[in-house]
Amino acid sequence: MNIELNMRIILQKWVLVVGLLSYLGIQEGFSQQLSHFSLSTISKYQFNPAISVFDNTMVITGVHRNQWTNIAGSPTSQLVTAYLPLDYGISAGGFQLTTDAIGAENSLSLAITYARMFNFEWGRASIGLLGGLDQKGIDQSALRTPGGFYGENEINHRDPLLDNRNISSWVPVFGVSAWATFRGFEGGISVRQLTPIAHFQNEDIAYQPKGEFSLFLDYFMVLDDGIFIIPSIHVYSDLREVQTFIHALAGFRNQYFAGIGIRGFSPNSLDAVALTAGVRLNDRFVFYYNYDIGLSDIYQAAGATHEIMLVYRMPEWRSDRTPPPVIYNPRFLE
Repeated sequence: MNIELNMRIILQKWVLVVGLLSYLGIQEGFSQQLSHFSLSTISKYQFNPAISVFDNTMVITGVHRNQWTNIAGSPTSQLVTAYLPLDYGISAGGFQLTTDAIGAENSLSLAITYARMFNFEWGRASIGLLGGLDQKGIDQSALRTPGGFYGENEINHRDPLLDNRNISSWVPVFGVSAWATFRGFEGGISVRQLTPIAHFQNEDIAYQPKGEFSLFLDYFMVLDDGIFIIPSIHVYSDLREVQTFIHALAGFRNQYFAGIGIRGFSPNSLDAVALTAGVRLNDRFVFYYNYDIGLSDIYQAAGATHEIMLVYRMPEWRSDRTPPPVIYNPRFLE
């Protein structure tokens, strides 16, 4: 019974496998959405690159997420991001590296970003662009079909669409985002994972990545000397399903941090409560840990979900945000 339940859980997230086992001939499947991290409210650059231009220093972030630890082949995700100011704070550049594995499927995404700042009477805003490559791979020998034969030395899926090869493909991906600040409020919109090209074009399947649309808003509140709280809401969708993540992060003397969030907004979408803790290790490094407490029936068999993050910030760069003055040489004046 436990084996059947575990397999059913994996198949629910692995949309491609469902497509392979449900249809004959050339079919088109849709991939799962981008990896979501509960600590994304702290590292918002991962879903909205336009925010990178609001930091006047280089920021490097590493995240590891281990989801549903009781399941063989459970999802694991890693994320490394870095960005730095350009043009004396007018713009910023950065990169994102994401890896994700679940069951027989693995993916790798590498992207570079560019953001530019605009100043207005009411506040500041920015536009961000993302471009990169997305790799998807499937180890078909790890798949199992209801009518297949799986002996000690033989794997036979007994399915005309499956064999035992490792298949892999790369496609370009694009994204655009916007961010703005106004009197303690900040937020943005973004769309990413846009590509007209499907994975595995030379195979019997077409694996089209889903575009992801997101809306984020938070507010910085100072409660007392050294104490602040940042409530936030993140809404994201693939234009088929909608999910929300409501979170609040509190800080004490910018040294210790604690937060709580809930993912989902209805009986059908409630997923987990996220508990966050963080500590500043020194002037450059901050460490965060998040634990998801499952609210859906799937967590009773799936087990715990852990997430850790390490953030490194370089010293602040020059803050005048203006280029140095031009010194004219009279020898070259007419």
